[in-house]
Amino acid sequence: MPYTTLALGLTLTIPTTGTKNWGPTLLNTTWTKISNHTHTGSGDGAKLGTNSLSDAVITSAKLAANIALTQKAATLTPAGTVQTLNWNEGNIQILDLGSASGDVTLTLSNPQKGAKYRIHVIQAATPRDLIWPANTRWPQGQKPILSQVNDAVDVVELYYDGTDYFGDWDLDYKV
Repeated sequence: MPYTTLALGLTLTIPTTGTKNWGPTLLNTTWTKISNHTHTGSGDGAKLGTNSLSDAVITSAKLAANIALTQKAATLTPAGTVQTLNWNEGNIQILDLGSASGDVTLTLSNPQKGAKYRIHVIQAATPRDLIWPANTRWPQGQKPILSQVNDAVDVVELYYDGTDYFGDWDLDYKV
């Protein structure tokens, strides 16, 4: 099986072509070497200690830039016809349309590339619709037609690719 060897103060063996079973090779030759090395260039084989993982090396900002929060934000209740969903508040948002005075125009702020988001929409006694940002894409170009019953819960899921949101939905969850 062909391999590529990288010399980085540590020899790593990585299969490059023609094999279906490269996982054991990667595990036994490459991953073992990476996990048993302090990454100091000394090649001493000592494992990386937990004291090396400080906020100076792996910062909160670096983590936030690579993952979305997996938490539910407080319920949002638009008082008028606009609402901002700030993804920094959590990747699960609840939007109660009961206090909206008309259809609600959404602004989606602070998305992270590659993140998935979920919006739980609670319908009002007077049914309201959502007006989505222009960069929101839907299957066959069809945005969700929200439930028309008071207190019905619809769930909209979005994936952000760094430019556009790609959405899907499930309607009329019973409370």
